[in-house]
Amino acid sequence: MQEKKGPIKGIRDKITELWSQYPNWGKIPQFLELLEKGLDKELFVDPDKKEIPIPIEDLPVDEVLRKSGFFRNLYEKLFPVSHVFRITYRYDREFLDNFMPLSRDGYIGRGSYKFVYKLPWNQVVKIGKSKLPSDVIFGSLFKEVGRDITRFLKPEEIELRDFLKKQTFRDSKKDEIDFKFKRLGLERLHYWKLKSLIPDLVVPTRFFMGLRVRNNPFGIPNVTLTPCDQQTLLAGKHLKEFTIRNEKLEQNPILNKLFPKWKLNFDSHRFGVISKSKLKKIAVDFNRVIEVTKFLAEEEKLIFDIHAENIIITLPDFELKIFDFHVFDDYLYEPSEENPTPEMDHILIIEEFIKSFELD
Repeated sequence: MQEKKGPIKGIRDKITELWSQYPNWGKIPQFLELLEKGLDKELFVDPDKKEIPIPIEDLPVDEVLRKSGFFRNLYEKLFPVSHVFRITYRYDREFLDNFMPLSRDGYIGRGSYKFVYKLPWNQVVKIGKSKLPSDVIFGSLFKEVGRDITRFLKPEEIELRDFLKKQTFRDSKKDEIDFKFKRLGLERLHYWKLKSLIPDLVVPTRFFMGLRVRNNPFGIPNVTLTPCDQQTLLAGKHLKEFTIRNEKLEQNPILNKLFPKWKLNFDSHRFGVISKSKLKKIAVDFNRVIEVTKFLAEEEKLIFDIHAENIIITLPDFELKIFDFHVFDDYLYEPSEENPTPEMDHILIIEEFIKSFELD
């Protein structure tokens, strides 16, 4: 005899049936799911479609993050990076995908923590520089990543890390592999700190573990495992392109001669002809950046380390975009004589730029 179902039991069974059909209903998105959301679309490249490169005159005048000297440029010529792979773990071994070819003249500069190379399409790949664990970037957030690495690395990345560690018997090499994967998680966490607060202003970036191939003058390749990231190349102007060095800051005679410092004054008229409404939009977005900087400093004791080369005003849209930033523990910064708190050094630069708009 079939058991008779009450109305409540019938509703409960129906809900259970629906839930089993759609197991993702009600699931709280994880950190990496949110981080990767939309990147497949935003960074998609069709290899069969010839992409028209951005004209050189539309790129920032100072395209590099920090100019390289003669010896660094010579090194890049003699030992060029030929390509980068994204490396992961599949089929019970390391697996390479997303081949990124680089030409001999693809090197366009370096930042404090990365070397930057232009891809054949309108994107760049940024390859992590070797850093010691004592570097200031590896502060409290690095410890946070180490406490629960599964939040910041994909399952296949953790499998790759464990697989690579089994391939070596040296403890120092195992530690080096561990360190590189934690750094990958740290880069994602720094990015997420800003992306979660001002998502429309942060340039979409994909972080991955890369395999870089650098050739010597005899064509023999040297392969290095290193964290990398990939971004779209934007047309526009860096904030530092609007600076005017017309007021030298007084230091002692030696510093004045060897390391002169200048007060950063701005001339927004270098935009060309631009409507006041667009200037107001940029000013509003800059004030959002200021509020985020204050929030991180006051609530999380972190300094959003933003500089003029990390900000771009895009053309022809005149939109504010931020990229290649890091956040540091506030105790690593000493307040300057002019400012009681370290984040004010960054905020005042932005405020000076806004004043140059000459808005009411």
